[in-house]
Amino acid sequence: MDLLRATLRMAAPLLYAALGGAWTQQTGILNIGQEGAMLLASFFAILGNYHLGGWIAGVACAVAASLAYNLLFGLLCVTLRSNVWVVGMTLNVLADNVVMILMKYFFHTKGGFRDPSIVPMPEVSLSFLPDWLDGLSIAVWGAFAVLAVMLWIDRNTVFGMRLKGAGNNEEALASAGVSPARMRYRTLLVNGVLVGIAGAYLSTSYLLAFVSGMSAGRGWIAVAAVIFGDGRLGWTVVGVFLFGLAQAAGIELQSHGFSSHLTLMLPYLLVIVALVAKQWRLPGRLHAPGRKTPHSGESHTKR
Repeated sequence: MDLLRATLRMAAPLLYAALGGAWTQQTGILNIGQEGAMLLASFFAILGNYHLGGWIAGVACAVAASLAYNLLFGLLCVTLRSNVWVVGMTLNVLADNVVMILMKYFFHTKGGFRDPSIVPMPEVSLSFLPDWLDGLSIAVWGAFAVLAVMLWIDRNTVFGMRLKGAGNNEEALASAGVSPARMRYRTLLVNGVLVGIAGAYLSTSYLLAFVSGMSAGRGWIAVAAVIFGDGRLGWTVVGVFLFGLAQAAGIELQSHGFSSHLTLMLPYLLVIVALVAKQWRLPGRLHAPGRKTPHSGESHTKR
């Protein structure tokens, strides 16, 4: 049961990021920049929490930072049609350096920041919950609520159909009077909110501090889950929990004497195995799933 509890805690930030990423993927934009957005959000959550005195303020600052980051990504990749891989990787590196500069400016340090005045996200304790579910962060439960809402929207609404239309046949969507570019921006905004919450969870619940590089590849793992699920929410969630279980198992193995360097490799090895297995089963689909996208350099119908 301890492993299941740890899996839920590990999977929560991945779930937020991957759900938003799956929607951007459906519209034809694979958001490579989630690692940088999560790191920025983690920093601004601590900054807002520390200076404004509350976890809600911290989450608001984290979401604002992530939204600004995603809007920049959208400007470059949707409006200017730049390559998402080049832009995403550049923004990830940029975010890491921006955080280091801001750390030195606001906290006069570059390694990490912790303070007893930082207010943690509340934990949910209910008498009817089993021990392994009792006391989990409100952000963990929020992730499952978001999953339920997004699944319903994705499968039962016109908005969900338009998401897929923007990625699969943007000319048909445009002829119906709906701008594919606008749909892409909307999903990037949703993604920005969710990645912001994920970053805030890392620094004001999971760790209650900010440490340089604390996103630790989680944004990339979320991208891998999106690719694993091919933009479909159901399979993306399966990927998230596989990778979350691998992270939790890696920590559990450390307590049994296994090398931390070896166990920390476990989720990344699983990512490689999962993506190779998917490519083997579905050759030619390990990319933005067969869609014409702004980053591909192809010409598009004017929107």
